[in-house]
Amino acid sequence: MANIAVVFAGGVGARMAHSSRPKQFLEIHGRPVIVHTLDVFEQHPDIDAIAVAILPEFREHLERLVKRYELTKVKWIVDGGSTGQESRHNALKVVAEHNEPDSLVLIHDGVRPLIDADLVTRNIESALEFGSAVTCTKMTETVVVEEGEGIKDVIPRDPLWTAQAPQTFRLQDALAGYDRAVAEGEHDSIDTCTLLHGFGYDVHRVEGPRTNIKITTASDYYVCRTFLTLIEDREAFGGE
Repeated sequence: MANIAVVFAGGVGARMAHSSRPKQFLEIHGRPVIVHTLDVFEQHPDIDAIAVAILPEFREHLERLVKRYELTKVKWIVDGGSTGQESRHNALKVVAEHNEPDSLVLIHDGVRPLIDADLVTRNIESALEFGSAVTCTKMTETVVVEEGEGIKDVIPRDPLWTAQAPQTFRLQDALAGYDRAVAEGEHDSIDTCTLLHGFGYDVHRVEGPRTNIKITTASDYYVCRTFLTLIEDREAFGGE
């Protein structure tokens, strides 16, 4: 049994209005976002291998980055699809060709670089005990339901969490869920948590840090850059 990070980075950054490059290749402190993300899994002692789904036109560029930054755990670079679901599915199928069905897959966004070793460890521990782990953060804002331009309802936030990543499952369960989705005509599910929960799989929550943001807009990029600066400064001064 192995622990494999499945990182999908197939987007083109359509909402990054001022960038001509896909968001996963934007640089922070001299390294592309995707490299920051992959390096967390590269450095973790319990991660055995990494699979990356990327759009075919960026495959060669990613291959150069993997070589340049010595990301030796990246074993498979897979062509991504037209949706996130298709990209994740493509990667899972390749991983399944080379690993045991009961292996764990930590499915993660390539543009969510602020994870840390502790979060990866707790995902693995939860998945070993419960069969799944979905990184979540507690909802702290008031949630409302709109009706036209007004508010129809206000939802109590006490039981509400937001699902993020990594999302960790047994390889056999994740692949079966994606295979079933395609068979039933679903090609653009939001994430693995939504897909498997909809098919009746048990989904277990792991609390993650609120800093675990996904870079979707320009403001996300600047926030992420600030957090990475703080992390690097802290490490430079011995964690003080």
